[in-house]
Amino acid sequence: MALTLRAVAPLVASRMAKTYPISSGEALGSEPLLPYLSPGLNGDRLLVGANFASAGIGILNDTGIQFINIIRMFRQFEYFQEYQGRLANLIGTTEAQRIVSEALVLITVGGNDFVNNYFLVPFSARSRQFSLPDYVRYLISEYRKLLMRLYELGARKVLVTGTGPLGCVPAELAMRSPNGQCAAELQRAAGLFNPQLVQMINGLNSDLGANVFIAANTQQQTNDFISNPRAF
Repeated sequence: MALTLRAVAPLVASRMAKTYPISSGEALGSEPLLPYLSPGLNGDRLLVGANFASAGIGILNDTGIQFINIIRMFRQFEYFQEYQGRLANLIGTTEAQRIVSEALVLITVGGNDFVNNYFLVPFSARSRQFSLPDYVRYLISEYRKLLMRLYELGARKVLVTGTGPLGCVPAELAMRSPNGQCAAELQRAAGLFNPQLVQMINGLNSDLGANVFIAANTQQQTNDFISNPRAF
């Protein structure tokens, strides 16, 4: 996954971003987001927002090399910029900039950089290049560049999700856990990545002088769901 933009009123965006990782229109009581490349995304549908996300991609461009026709982050940003141009043609530049600055933007990326890169095969190129802690630090530094690019493109309300419990994903359990226990190294990776992501976001907001980016702890949310599903 990666990037989605939901055009909402500023008050709704700020409230929702503190609590929920919004990626669908139903959650906000409005139309579902269309993929940016959908033929149906034109006219007034542009005012709702767009989904730029692509499965299999990561923070790094070499993540997901086994997949064909995925839309990497640099291309998603190009589409995001193109979207703003189309929006400006529809309603004018000033109004388009206002909509983007008040919209809720969701970015979800990072997990694939472990499962589809570092741990994809034994002795992967990245695992030979970095120890796991060093790799996580490298990812965080590259993620910061992505978030700054979003800011440069006008996003001002950005919900940033961390990784879930990577070692407990069914596909990873099937490949890595003969006894059904969550894969320890992937769990360690998530445990290293998520706190550093929050720390980086706090530092970035401090540098910008505003709370542009809000971290969502998806690992904790998933753990809470597993341990107490009735609460949801």
